[in-house]
Amino acid sequence: MGRTAGGQWAGGWSPPDFVVDDNGKVVGAVCPNVPNNWGRWGELDQRGTVNFVTTAKVAAAAALVKTGRVVSCAIPLDATGPVHPARSNIVHLHSATGADHATWNSTGQSYAGLQGTDDYIMMPLQGSTQWDGLAHIGADDCFYNGFWIGVVEASGGATRLGIENMKDSLTSRGVLIDLPRHQEVDRLQQGHAISPGQVEEAAAAQGVAIGTGDILVIRTGHVPWFYSLENKSSFWSGAPGLSMEMVEWLHRKEVAAVAMDNIAIEVEPFEEPFDKPYPVHVRLIRDLGLSLGEIWWLEDLAAVCAEEQRWEFMLVAPPLNVTNASGSPLNPTAIF
Repeated sequence: MGRTAGGQWAGGWSPPDFVVDDNGKVVGAVCPNVPNNWGRWGELDQRGTVNFVTTAKVAAAAALVKTGRVVSCAIPLDATGPVHPARSNIVHLHSATGADHATWNSTGQSYAGLQGTDDYIMMPLQGSTQWDGLAHIGADDCFYNGFWIGVVEASGGATRLGIENMKDSLTSRGVLIDLPRHQEVDRLQQGHAISPGQVEEAAAAQGVAIGTGDILVIRTGHVPWFYSLENKSSFWSGAPGLSMEMVEWLHRKEVAAVAMDNIAIEVEPFEEPFDKPYPVHVRLIRDLGLSLGEIWWLEDLAAVCAEEQRWEFMLVAPPLNVTNASGSPLNPTAIF
């Protein structure tokens, strides 16, 4: 049916009582939570915390490269991965194959003397290793920086805060915090709420610090567990992830982005009390303008870090330059 002006379910419908300006912003909107980054980089900023990644920060990250060893942090881009139940799975098809040429069918005949293949993929942009962009999560009719939720349209996409604003970003110093290794377990259990104390304790044990402009990468072991399960249904009953305590800490540390090997960054079931589903998403994306990397594969990265006793690296993880998108798949690479 509809909603009240306050955004609650109703049998009827009453329009919101605010005005949207020509820039797509709700006039007079103020972020209801503290801390937040609304207005920090200008009233029309669409990049959020990636503004912490300066050219000097990228140059410093490049200086971390000593051996040239490259490690991918992406899961396979196929139909076997942990796609959120609210999204459709990945479909990968070939429109031209070697068999077309081997059997001399119509495709082979059209390109006589040339043998080649073509394929295409249909998928949610957030259906594999991916970034949540700033147009992905809103609340109270607002996205980050007070942009109206209506700036994301079915026909035009994210006319504000689109992922293309990040295309030259998300390359910086990466820091891996390997919580299962530090806690001497195979993986963190479902419902495990990660606190600042746990992150700082592991960082101290690894001899690494987290600071302005860093991309914080946290291993939980949750995504590898998915691949080990014969019956996947139990996987969706919960997840280890960030507690609400992490919001203020990430803000204070001026972290550029957070990436993890779980489905939704935050702990599930959600912490109580909460007034919205995915409460940490709301605080990080809408309030701080902080991009979230989900469904990363961190087993290989963790092994290399442990082998080299280096927990910092150059992380190259820009999104695809998809116009007006709310998120993007990627193949993030750590370079040592």
